[in-house]
This record gives sequence, structure tokens and C-alpha cells, in this order.
Amino acid sequence: MVGFGPRDDQGQKQQSGIGSQLLQFALNRVREKNFESVELGTGTFGYQLAFYQRFGFRVDSILKDYFINNYDEPIFENGIQLKDMLRLILKL
Repeated sequence: MVGFGPRDDQGQKQQSGIGSQLLQFALNRVREKNFESVELGTGTFGYQLAFYQRFGFRVDSILKDYFINNYDEPIFENGIQLKDMLRLILKL
């Protein structure tokens, strides 16, 4: 999976619960398939870290310059350029 989240163009706002529902659905599916863990990557700052931590994800590692080396255009959040990726893991 490359990207995951609700579409913003349908008038949906953050904090509406849709992202939580999507993630809970995905986690339920991987539990049904008897996966041992789920790993994902996110930026090093912003609301995303707290979002995933609420589901039990923990920081596993940091990939330095990931967003610089793997995206053609710089990615900015709240005026700050994303550079490093946090790898998070949830043991099921």
C-alpha cells in the first residue's frame, strides 16, 4: 500500500473519524489473516504520529532523508519540509 487516508475533495474534514474507521477496518482485516504485525511510514511531525499511536503503533526506526530522496517535489506540512520518515510498527 502506498497511500492511505480519506479523500479531501469530498468536503470531509480531519477529525471526522473517517481515517480512524479506515485504519480500524484495515487492522481488523490483517488480524483476520493472522498477520503478526503491521508496519507503516509517516512524517516526523504533525498530527499523524499521535493518530497512529492511539492505535498502539510505536516508533521502530527513522529513515533519514526519505521524503527528499523518494519524491520528485518537496512535501511541506504547515510550512515545514518533510525530510525524514518514521517507521512505525504495531504488534498484533
